[in-house]
Amino acid sequence: MLSVNLESESMKMSHPLRLACLAFSLAAAGLGAPSMAQTPQAQVAAAIERDGAGHSLDELYQAALQEGGQLTVYAGGDEVTQGFGIKSNFERRFPGVKLNLVVDLSKYHDARIEEQLLRKNLEVDVTHLQTLHDFDDWAARGLLLPYKPIGWDQVPAAYKDPAGRFTGLFMLTFANSYNKNYVTAENAPRDYSDFLKPEFKDRIIVAYPNDDDAVLYVFDKIIQKYGIGFIDRLKANGVQWVRGTQTPRDAVEAGKYAVSTGTSGSFVPVESSALRFVLPKSDPFLTWAQTGAIFKDAKHPNAAKLYLSWQLSLPVASNPRQFPIRQDVAPLPGFQTIDHYKTSPEDFLAFMRDRARVERLKSLVERLIGPVQGISPLKD
Repeated sequence: MLSVNLESESMKMSHPLRLACLAFSLAAAGLGAPSMAQTPQAQVAAAIERDGAGHSLDELYQAALQEGGQLTVYAGGDEVTQGFGIKSNFERRFPGVKLNLVVDLSKYHDARIEEQLLRKNLEVDVTHLQTLHDFDDWAARGLLLPYKPIGWDQVPAAYKDPAGRFTGLFMLTFANSYNKNYVTAENAPRDYSDFLKPEFKDRIIVAYPNDDDAVLYVFDKIIQKYGIGFIDRLKANGVQWVRGTQTPRDAVEAGKYAVSTGTSGSFVPVESSALRFVLPKSDPFLTWAQTGAIFKDAKHPNAAKLYLSWQLSLPVASNPRQFPIRQDVAPLPGFQTIDHYKTSPEDFLAFMRDRARVERLKSLVERLIGPVQGISPLKD
């Protein structure tokens, strides 16, 4: 229950909607949020948007303040900086509500949460992760708080729980990256077979597939199409394997390597950056809905509801860096709706749910390329 009167129609926005564009990158274990540049239309819509219980952002904000103005979010990601944009924009939009946002690999966050549950000392209020199967488990165990945030009706049914126990907050796509100073747009690696070109020899950097289920999914598709021998040919062309999916992206942008796959990036390039992100022409690629939920025993449920509703509100969701998650938000210029591409968030969800198969694939990849080496990318 919200602890203040949320029925007043006279409450006005106490802070202007001045959300800056997020500068953090999209990452493999998954943070990535849409940019937050807004339009006058989005401002108007946000002022009247309401969650499933009829509450506006401003009403949720007042409830969060009366609750104590605290919130802890565990966000899947593989670089500490990925949380900076979310934290600064949320706290700017809702002064007085302190956001403790902890970025870590999703597979580490779910273990951290499980420990807290067993110790009966839950510290996290909200989590959004790439490990989609965790939400099924938590929902089945009765650990999640049903809540339909602002924008929930515009999220496709495939990306949310019908009871509102969890919902996709933003879309993430993994595809190919290249440095425009070393690779022309015409020669950019689109399909995975392009990485076998001799001009890319010893200039390829990729995250360990056996360290990240999202990259593992990409390599599963590669093996299905090209056969297991493709991995041998890729290795022969010279690959630097690293931990974390932002690591290859940063290395390519810096010019240390020319190309990578299994990374994320902006569909519309940043002109000041040497990095370019491209989708395959004919090969399948990965897209999923980074999913979020509130825990039933959260210490700050009102702030948690505010956070989910803010993430899906139009000022945030109407300017995605990749595919939009809301059906009422148009694709980026030059792009079509997701159903026009060879990518399936539903297929990735099925992949993540089949844990036995995932573990077999990890063992296979380790046999092919060796065990994961190096410390966590968040500490590197």
